[in-house]
Amino acid sequence: FFGHHYEGIYRTQEQLDAFTGTYYGSRPQLGDAIYRDTDGSGNIDEKDLDFIGNPHPDFTYGFTNNFSYKGADLSIFLQGSQGNDILNLTRRAGTLNANLYTNQLAEAIDFYSPTNTDASLPRPTNALSHANNKISDRYVEDGSYLRIQNVTLGYSIPKDIISKMKLTRLRIYASVQNLHTFTKYKGYDPEVGSFNQDALFMNIDNGRYPTPRTFTMGLNVEF
Repeated sequence: FFGHHYEGIYRTQEQLDAFTGTYYGSRPQLGDAIYRDTDGSGNIDEKDLDFIGNPHPDFTYGFTNNFSYKGADLSIFLQGSQGNDILNLTRRAGTLNANLYTNQLAEAIDFYSPTNTDASLPRPTNALSHANNKISDRYVEDGSYLRIQNVTLGYSIPKDIISKMKLTRLRIYASVQNLHTFTKYKGYDPEVGSFNQDALFMNIDNGRYPTPRTFTMGLNVEF
């Protein structure tokens, strides 16, 4: 990922006075985002863009545990990814505060104003192109996760019982897919994949529908 390094918000006049350069061709105001002067020019512009995250994991993993006791059996499949970042454009779109009549996330209300100087978000603007809305590492999150992908619990009826029904096997089972995901990612689902199936847009969350949780019950019957 390529963008700005976000370093907070201009909250005081002293911070503004300490910055003597230009901010995308103009002067910043109280409530504007602070970006790192990567190239050391004293100005904030496209030349300060830098690598801000890596969508590719250090490794992915998965393993299955099978347990059995007498007629009962339990299978647990775990899978996950470690060391990858996600560019959360869904959160960015929901906290821009740049357009009227546009749905926003609840957290979007915590923006900088003279009466809310400790806000978590920069001040509202009237344009998507404003510097406050540039891609930066404040939208990049840790995408590592561990998912309980499948749990199946079954019970095979003893043969001395099912033989009276002329059956060789009768197994009752219940399973759940996507039981729980352990992650620090704030979006719906850390398993994002490629946006629009484009490998150049790996781990960009622009509104991917989350994986559903599915419950299943069934019978295995053998004659």
